[in-house]
Amino acid sequence: MSLSFITSIHDYNNQGGTSQVLGLSSSSRYNKRRSTDLSSANLLNDISSARVYNSSTVDATMILFKPPFSLPLYPDFHGDFLQITNKENSGSAFDVDQLSAHNFNNNTHSIILVGPNKTGTDIRLSFRSIFLNKWKTTLDGTLSGSRASRSGNPILTWEMWPQGISHLNTNNMYLKIHQKLNIDIPLWPDYDASITYHIYLYLNGAGTLRGHVSRWAYWIEGGIKSGSIEDQLRPKVIEGMDTLNDKLNEELSSFSAFSFKDLYYLPGNQTSSPNTGVIQGSTTDDVTIVLNL
Repeated sequence: MSLSFITSIHDYNNQGGTSQVLGLSSSSRYNKRRSTDLSSANLLNDISSARVYNSSTVDATMILFKPPFSLPLYPDFHGDFLQITNKENSGSAFDVDQLSAHNFNNNTHSIILVGPNKTGTDIRLSFRSIFLNKWKTTLDGTLSGSRASRSGNPILTWEMWPQGISHLNTNNMYLKIHQKLNIDIPLWPDYDASITYHIYLYLNGAGTLRGHVSRWAYWIEGGIKSGSIEDQLRPKVIEGMDTLNDKLNEELSSFSAFSFKDLYYLPGNQTSSPNTGVIQGSTTDDVTIVLNL
């Protein structure tokens, strides 16, 4: 099996101590390591330095993830991320000698290897820039006439290879919209609620970009009024799925003339390809949708 690039992770500073070598196959877009994989290698929450070797075919990229707070359990590929990039044909390995310099020492719980700039041209789109205003306008219209209203802006993020989430395929990648709501009840304290949608984008056999809503969900604060709130909110959430599908198809129609070779995601806003080095952020900041021509 030929490799696009290799990396190494270490439990000591300066690439010392217990280590593991990770590689990305030239035929794959991603190589992932869940928390269970790192635990098996005795490296869960025990990585202090890393190295990303030079590649002649891709921008060699390793992304480390950690919970935003000190939590014993946290979903893989969510939370704060630290991305280490070694640009194609840089000529040398790139080392991060001390993850502590980036507040990432001994708390990595999952890892993704990815190879941007593989062949052809990558078109990079910000999920947030494309969708935020459309979402607010659409949701406000959908909730019009109900007791529910938006509470702030949504979280626009991803769900990568989900485990244990109904109606989602563990082999797929999804865009995720999570919106907090306020429920106004006359002569009664307001209730908190939220709605969540998962969007599945894919390339069909002709390389055309397609997508649909794969899952909807809602949550309502417990209390004596929860049942009556649910009776009103549930049909609005279902209606919202249909409306969201319509808006999604409108957006995707602008790409109907293109035949893409690949579709993949990067965390945060990376509409500009990063240089060799380190960038940081959170998976709740944004998602970069990358389409390869």
